[in-house]
Amino acid sequence: MEKHLKKAKTWNMVLIVLTLISVVTGLAGLPKSLNPKMSDYKMLGDYGQQMFDYLNSPITKIISVLSLVITIALLVFYFRANKKLADEIAPTKVPYYVYIGWSMLGLVINLMMQPKMQMEGMDFTLVTAIIGIVFQVIFLIPAILVIVHLFKAEPEE
Repeated sequence: MEKHLKKAKTWNMVLIVLTLISVVTGLAGLPKSLNPKMSDYKMLGDYGQQMFDYLNSPITKIISVLSLVITIALLVFYFRANKKLADEIAPTKVPYYVYIGWSMLGLVINLMMQPKMQMEGMDFTLVTAIIGIVFQVIFLIPAILVIVHLFKAEPEE
């Protein structure tokens, strides 16, 4: 049990670091998310206009702010879990499930709403979707491993 709690604590720390980076970049990028400038997208032509319209839509702004709030709340839960893990107490798995669920929902919303990327007659939408999915899965690994080790740390009946 103790071995699995230590492994869960290690992966929780990895998740804390990744989430801290996400919060810092989210806070730094929030002004541009809420007030995109068309001049940043002009050089992309028609795709730039589509991307500007997408980023300037109210739903995209709401999702950006909501995502940042959820990420900050999850960070608080990860720190609480870290304290419990340091005391060799198994924390709740709910924040990790919320993180996985929110990440998957965000990925689906992004795939559905993001404009098609065509440059010089080539469609890059599939390529960007695959890259997004791969990175999303990589960033989910720490949360999945925390859950796995917390299940392994539970006493068997």
